[in-house]
Amino acid sequence: MPEVVKARRGRPPYERPVKQMVSLRMDIDVLEGLRATGKGWQTRINAIMREWLKNQPPAL
Repeated sequence: MPEVVKARRGRPPYERPVKQMVSLRMDIDVLEGLRATGKGWQTRINAIMREWLKNQPPAL
């Protein structure tokens, strides 16, 4: 009888964590404005912060 292989469900595991959960305090109007941009607002925050970091001088 052939062996039955069950398909794995969900995301495949990463070799190393790509993102980390954080807690961040923001002004309510800023948070509401970001959420109002629709689905993907957290991804957009990440992109905005990454771009900001690129434009900063290197830390001493």
